[in-house]
Amino acid sequence: MKAKVLFKRISASLGAFVLLIVAFTIYANVKVVNASYGKIFISVDSIPYNKVALLLGTNPLNRWGRPNSYFTNRINTAAALYHAGKVDFIIASGDNHTKRYDEPSAMRDSLIAHGVPEERILLDFAGFRTLDSVVRAKEIFGCDSITIISQADHNARALYLAEAYGINAVAISAPLRAGRWVRIRLALREWLARDKMLLDIWCDKQPHFLGEKIEIPELVQQKSYSTASGMTIKIVEPEFINAPFDSLTVEFTNSRKEEGMTGEWFKIEKLSSGGIWEEMPIDRKYENEHGEVSVMFNAIGWIVEPRNTLRLTVRPWFYKQDRQSGTYRLAKTFHYPPYPTKLKSDTAYVEFQIR
Repeated sequence: MKAKVLFKRISASLGAFVLLIVAFTIYANVKVVNASYGKIFISVDSIPYNKVALLLGTNPLNRWGRPNSYFTNRINTAAALYHAGKVDFIIASGDNHTKRYDEPSAMRDSLIAHGVPEERILLDFAGFRTLDSVVRAKEIFGCDSITIISQADHNARALYLAEAYGINAVAISAPLRAGRWVRIRLALREWLARDKMLLDIWCDKQPHFLGEKIEIPELVQQKSYSTASGMTIKIVEPEFINAPFDSLTVEFTNSRKEEGMTGEWFKIEKLSSGGIWEEMPIDRKYENEHGEVSVMFNAIGWIVEPRNTLRLTVRPWFYKQDRQSGTYRLAKTFHYPPYPTKLKSDTAYVEFQIR
């Protein structure tokens, strides 16, 4: 009799426990779905711009040693997002618990192969879990707003985490190509992961590692202007200008119906604290015995075709190399017909920053 009563009590307790788990799972999933409503996109064209995307890591190979479609589709989506101008930087966040298992480096290499510049990829080697990746995006990389890249169910959980830790986030879902049974298994796994996520949040779980902050550079918009309409100039390389630099690749754009011409001459000036443009000092090794400096340019003219562009390389070898951070501008002369001989030329300017 006692054994029967004990069995009933144990069965009732187990039943109550199972019901509690089911109820909690339903609660967790409803919370996640509601938090992600309207924030998950499937089209690159429709998603809003964010400075930084958080690419959540996975193994580039599946259990059979073949290319992992989850990894491949996330990379394709991230590259498409960057090339569409929807993000400026991508944080490749993943697991790197051993030397032989390195998700961030694999993502970086694949993104570069897809045409994303290496300087636009930031590596997070301590993204051991989704919580770690999301929280570190804010605490280490200083992101208050991000675009998350993963598959749809994973994105929903990541969006809930972002909201819980004070991050304004949207997500874009990479395609999920899997059969029905695989999808069921993934759904069950995701439901349990959401249970754990909710408990982690309630317990104020923190990432395994934090560490020193990593600053994401600001992309300074170049400012271009000229003394005559129709001709503009911009710097196309390098993207981030640090001192010292050996060369600048510039691009002229001629919007007129007539051809223009430019030459080799150029000048680089720095904006002083008083708001005055001052030419950079010439390297003293080019001075003669009288302290005079003479820099010669070849008398070569390049035609900028009507409604077309022309790229040239500028090498400021004669200026001092110890340049300080600040605002600079490159000046280059140009002409429209009738080409002057003794008349004053027009000048195109482009401002840039040295960090």
